[in-house]
Amino acid sequence: MRTALHILLGTLLLPTLCFAQVHSNKPIVLTGATGTDRQVTGLDPSTAPDDALAAGIEQSGVLRTLPTVTGNAWIATLPGLSSVPTVGLHVVVKAPSTNSGEVTLVLNGQGPYALKQGSAPVDGSTLEEGTMLSLVFDGDAMQLINGRNDVRRSCPGAMVQVNAQFCIEPGQRPGTDFFTAAVTCASAGRRLCSWSEFHLACINTGPLGLTGTEDNWEWSNNTANEDNSVRVVGSGTCFSASTWPATGSTALQYRCCYSR
Repeated sequence: MRTALHILLGTLLLPTLCFAQVHSNKPIVLTGATGTDRQVTGLDPSTAPDDALAAGIEQSGVLRTLPTVTGNAWIATLPGLSSVPTVGLHVVVKAPSTNSGEVTLVLNGQGPYALKQGSAPVDGSTLEEGTMLSLVFDGDAMQLINGRNDVRRSCPGAMVQVNAQFCIEPGQRPGTDFFTAAVTCASAGRRLCSWSEFHLACINTGPLGLTGTEDNWEWSNNTANEDNSVRVVGSGTCFSASTWPATGSTALQYRCCYSR
């Protein structure tokens, strides 16, 4: 009778023991001749922070893909995140329609964290709506590691912005030879302007507040179809161009440009 009772109790308890939760403070090493023998099955799909991560949840991307955000102040909740984001947290978000100005993210009630590229805040006007943006938390801000383009540099002091690509000095520098002019611009972290840059700036002289763009030859950084010669621009009209020796006694004025 006692033996029969033990068998009955063992039969009733066996299903319970098979589905019990097992905790281990050491790695679990799975061995077997085939891949089928080396696997853990039966994990429920869960996004709770302390639960085992099932392959289906990982493949879905739900733990990294932020839900829809709007405007420049983004607010989102990420499953599986129970505290302040840790350094290296990677999330993906679909860029909404944004306006000029700083973009921030409040994640699971934490933040707001500024979107940055390096130390520069991301301006909403540089984000293209519908682009999938990849963000990594650096401990202080969300670093944008892709996007439509890099953050453009501001024009240095005393230079004016011609367009999104470059800036130009409003006035000419004193006359010198081509090589001295090129080195002087380079020493200031700038460069001589190309012929096309000069032309674009010249035809907008009034709005940009430039001086000396006409009736004054100046060096450009374009070479000419003659050995040791450089194209010069600006005498007469914005369309004027000619060729001068890069060396010699003639000293021409010049101005520097700056790539943004």
